[in-house]
Formats: sequence, structure tokens, C-alpha cells
Amino acid sequence: MPTAASTIGAPPEYLTTSQLQARYRLPQSRFAMIEGAQIHYTDEGQGPVIVLLHGSSSSLRTYDGVVQRLKGYRVIRYDEPNMGLSGPAPRALYERELYPVVVLEGLLAKLKVRKATFVGVSSGGAAAFFFAARHPEMVDRLILSNTPSGRADGKGMRLSQGLAREIALSTPKGGRQSKIYRPRSYWEAFFQFYSGEPERIGPRLIEQYYDMNRRVPAPDRLAMVAALDDAQGVATALAAIKAPTLLLWGARDPILPPQSAADLAAGLRSAQVSIVMMRDVGHYPPLEVPERFGDLVSAWLADAVPIEPKAPEPADRQPIRDRDSLN
Repeated sequence: MPTAASTIGAPPEYLTTSQLQARYRLPQSRFAMIEGAQIHYTDEGQGPVIVLLHGSSSSLRTYDGVVQRLKGYRVIRYDEPNMGLSGPAPRALYERELYPVVVLEGLLAKLKVRKATFVGVSSGGAAAFFFAARHPEMVDRLILSNTPSGRADGKGMRLSQGLAREIALSTPKGGRQSKIYRPRSYWEAFFQFYSGEPERIGPRLIEQYYDMNRRVPAPDRLAMVAALDDAQGVATALAAIKAPTLLLWGARDPILPPQSAADLAAGLRSAQVSIVMMRDVGHYPPLEVPERFGDLVSAWLADAVPIEPKAPEPADRQPIRDRDSLN
């Protein structure tokens, strides 16, 4: 396998979608053609629907350790086009505005889902809130984890020396290509930087990210980045959301620190918003602490929302002072 140094001037070792499917397909894996793209998804359990959305450079495997904690729910997760085990988006799809939301709309229609709770991490959370703004009638609850409300530039963030070195070594000098090849050493440095406790990220997960991000390059565009760059569009979408919303945040996130959660909450001015800070977690809570993440999601859905107004006391149970005031 190539290292960061050996990739310079050498042909990178790409994997085809078929090779990735052979290596990482799950027993419950399913595939559907959505808007011309082959989408990999899973659909497990019975009960109220929860839809799990992953972030950039990731896959539905983000939630491997979370699904088992969501008992009593029908849990749907899927790979975005050109990520995980899904095929590339045809040009007609990826040229559409917010095409990740279009894919979500198509998958839910195919699976006959009329209402669900949506859980998204990182850019997957952005896809979830844009969907919620478009389809308020389909959103029961919204859970956003380390989700940007604008371009995630880190607000002055400084990269670690290790990650900066890996980016410099694996980024082509001059010219452009549709997908940059990142060696395994890049992903080691990536998770060392973005994780609250890097020892939680084991070699198998690093190997998975390395494999799934060395797929054969295909035409694509950063549709979610463009949408997040539109400050007015983001503000309008957030203000339109009325579903109870939980911000479940890794407080050690170097690119979206706790202030980013406060900024997102301020934009959700029409929703009942709860914020839970996970003080020892970085940018990817479902990867770092999947059991804790799943348990917090379950507890919030079961016990914390919505806040119901207290029912009035029956006349024969009113406090004595209230009864006396009637005489």
C-alpha cells in the first residue's frame, strides 16, 4: 500500500464501487436507484422511523454502534452518492441544487416514509435541516450533531502539525483533479486531530475510511458547501424549522466548538431547542462514543420532548387559597 511519500509521482491505488461493496457490504445492505444513482441503504427494526445521515467523506457505517441502541424504532441509514457503497451521481443529479436533499426525498418516497426523526452529524446535519425546512410535515424530531450553520472554517482553527503535513504531501501541486488521493497515514492524522480522545478510533475504522475515500474518481461537486455558503439561505431554512430539535455536540470539536452550537440554536428561533454538550468528544460523536450517543438520542426522544404545558388542576384539587378566593 502507498504511503504519503510514495504517492508523489506514483499512480494511486483506487478501489471501484464493486470492490468496496464486496469488502464492506453488510448482511442487511440494500440498493435502490434514486435519481439515476445506485444508493446503498439499510432499513432495520419496527416502530417510529429514525433516519440517520452521515457527514462528508463518511458512510452509513458512521452509525454501526448507534443502531443497536435505538430499540423500538425503524432505523434507516444510507450512503450519499459517491460515498460508502453508493454509486456516483449522474450529472443530471449533481447539477441540481442541494442534490443530497433530493436523494433523501427520493429514498423516503421509495420506502414509503411519511414522517420521521432525522439525525445528522456534520454536513449530514445540514442536509437534515435543509430537508426539515422543505418538508416540515415529515419531520417529527430533529437531532443535529456538530453541524455547521455556514462554511465550517474553524474560526481561526490551527491544524496539527501531523495533519498539515499529510495534506501538504498528498495535495497535487498545480492543476486540479476531481478527487484527491489520501493515503492511510492521512486518515490516521485526521482522526488524531478531530477526535476528542483519539485512542477511541481504532485501526479498523481508519482502514475503512482509507478504503472508502480511495474510490475511483467520479465527477462531483460540493453541493452542501455551496448551500452553506449562502448565509441568507441557511438563515431562512433554520428559521422555518418548527420541530423540536436536539443539538448533541462534541465539545472538543476543533472546527465547530461549543459556540457553533450556540450560533445554530440562535438560528432555530421557531423550534424548541435542547443542547447537550459531550465534554470529552470531538467532531464525530457517533464514531467516538456510539453507545452513549445512541442512549442520549433514545432518552431525549422518550422523555425530553416535547415540553407539554402543565394541565390545569381540577376544581376539587385546587389549592385552598384558590377555593377561598371564589367565596
